[in-house]
Amino acid sequence: MKKPGVPDPFHLFADEDMTEKHWRILEAAIRVFSEKGFSAARTREIAEEAGVSEGTVFNYFKTKKDLLTGLLLPLVARYFRPLLARSVENILNRRGHEPFDQVLFDIMKDRVQLIEKNWPLIKTVAAEAAFHPELLDPVRTRVAPYMIALVTEWFQGEKSRGTVRDVDDTTALRVFMSMIVGYVLARKAFPEGLPLESGTVPWEADDVEIRRMLDIYLHGIARPIEPREGGGAHAPEN
Repeated sequence: MKKPGVPDPFHLFADEDMTEKHWRILEAAIRVFSEKGFSAARTREIAEEAGVSEGTVFNYFKTKKDLLTGLLLPLVARYFRPLLARSVENILNRRGHEPFDQVLFDIMKDRVQLIEKNWPLIKTVAAEAAFHPELLDPVRTRVAPYMIALVTEWFQGEKSRGTVRDVDDTTALRVFMSMIVGYVLARKAFPEGLPLESGTVPWEADDVEIRRMLDIYLHGIARPIEPREGGGAHAPEN
C-alpha cells in the first residue's frame, strides 16, 4: 500500500537529536506527571527519578511547562513510530489476503494494545491537555492527518471494490476510533466489569469484546427489514 499524500510525521523529529540523558529526563517526567499530575510534580522529583541534578533538567528545559510540552513529539517519534504507523501499514498491506472484518479486528486490537502499553504517557497528556491545549498540537498537526489519510485511502479502496456501502468516510472513521477509545476508557474506569442493577458484568478477553463490537459496527443492531406480502416492510418476529 503506498503512503498517503501527507508527510510522514515521524521524519520531522530525528531520534539522534536527543541525548541519552535527555531521554532519561523525559521518561522520568512521564512517570512523575502520571503519578502526581503536572501541578503537584516538582522538577526536583523528576531529576531524582532521572538520576540527574535539578540543574541538568533546567539545562534541557527552562521551565516545568517546557518539560511538559516537550514530552509528546520526541516520545511519539521514538516509541510510537514502530507502532503507531508501521503496524497499521503492515496490517493494511495484507488487504486482499484477509477478510475485511479481520483487517478491522487486527487494527482495533493493535490500537487497544498500543494505548494499554503507553497508558502512563497517554493519561498524562490527556489529563493536562485540558489546561495546556498545545500539548496536542503534534498530534493534531502531524500524527493525526497522516494516520487518517492512511486509513481513509484504504477504506475508499474497499468501497470501490464493493466491500462496504458508500458511507461517509469521516463518520465511519470517527465511529471506529470512538469504539477503540471508549472501550479502553471503560475498562480503565470499571476494571472489574460494568456495574448493573443485577450485578457486575465482568469483561471478556479483548479478542471477544473486540469481535462483538465489530459485529455491531459492521452489521448494526436492527433486524433486517423484510418485505410484507402485498407490499410494505416489517422487521421479522423474534
